[in-house]
Amino acid sequence: MALLADDQVTNAVVALALGSGLAVLLLLPVAWVQYRRLGRLGPVDLGVLLAAAVYGLALWTYTLLPTPVDDYACLGARLDPRVALDRATAGTGEGGLSLLTQPGFLQVALNVALFVPLGFFVRRVLRRGVLVAAVLGLATSLAIETTQLTGVWGLFPCAYRLFDTADLVVNTAGAVVGSLASVLVLGRRPDPGPDRLPRRVTLGRRLMGMACDLLFLVLASSAVGLLWRAWELWLTGTPERFVDEETQARLQWIGPLAIEVLWVLIAGRTVGEHVVAVRAVPRRRRLAPLSRLVKLATGVGGLFGLLLVREWWGFLALATYALLTLLVAWRSTGHRGLSHVLAGMDLVPDDAGAPTDGPLLEPTVVEVVP
Repeated sequence: MALLADDQVTNAVVALALGSGLAVLLLLPVAWVQYRRLGRLGPVDLGVLLAAAVYGLALWTYTLLPTPVDDYACLGARLDPRVALDRATAGTGEGGLSLLTQPGFLQVALNVALFVPLGFFVRRVLRRGVLVAAVLGLATSLAIETTQLTGVWGLFPCAYRLFDTADLVVNTAGAVVGSLASVLVLGRRPDPGPDRLPRRVTLGRRLMGMACDLLFLVLASSAVGLLWRAWELWLTGTPERFVDEETQARLQWIGPLAIEVLWVLIAGRTVGEHVVAVRAVPRRRRLAPLSRLVKLATGVGGLFGLLLVREWWGFLALATYALLTLLVAWRSTGHRGLSHVLAGMDLVPDDAGAPTDGPLLEPTVVEVVP
């Protein structure tokens, strides 16, 4: 019993750790979808993202872990779902509360509960109802059971967990229950039409764009580093101690920076601003090329430049730059931020109307002549 409890705690820790990392990786695509669908990504949305990622990893950890390390008994398949269901109802003659002490009933109840969140996420994230929840519940359960039956697709000589068709039934039922219960919590919330999306950039949207830029730089830099090491170690056969780490570091900086530079010069906005569906509009359109250069130099380009400084004052300058950037983003008109203020640009959502020359966010005075 103590060993089982330890395994459950380990599974929970693994799900939380890997799920949190998965949520970070999914932030960019989720933000891209949410800002185009709803025009926002609030704390509740971030909580749902984290919960969904942790839940997805929990399905894996609780159904496939722990994996065997020594000799183990090969398990077959139970093709008759009535066997498990009969065991679940074996204690009904002794009274309702007696079911809570029946291992067969508890196993079925927990398998139902395991898939209730799936039904909730289908309605909350995919905005689909009971039928889609049932299909996805059955498909997910079948994928798990097949993975168990095949010994994780051949990684083990035989199945170390039982393939049980009853799990297909109760897991699907759990997804349906979750979908129905979510109606009581969420109600019916149709997506807002284009005319109801926000027409102004909020501070939260501005800060999320900055966060997406930083996340993109970190992920892109890591990906470049991994690709370079894979090239050196596997394709060229270079011993690990002879891997050119100086070239690797240089590529890790140049690659993401080149993408950001091209994005700003061609599209007029950073990757993060593209993710949150905002665009930078020059107040004087004839000066658009110059505005983009200033935006680049005082924005993501300046950030890269300060990161390359290895002197003591580099950290001080970077901290000052970050603080000033946040302060100006908070206090400037339309939360434009430092780079856009200096470049003479406004930030507007993608679905806002086409701008004209002049300050976009300042009121327009119309003179009526009798």
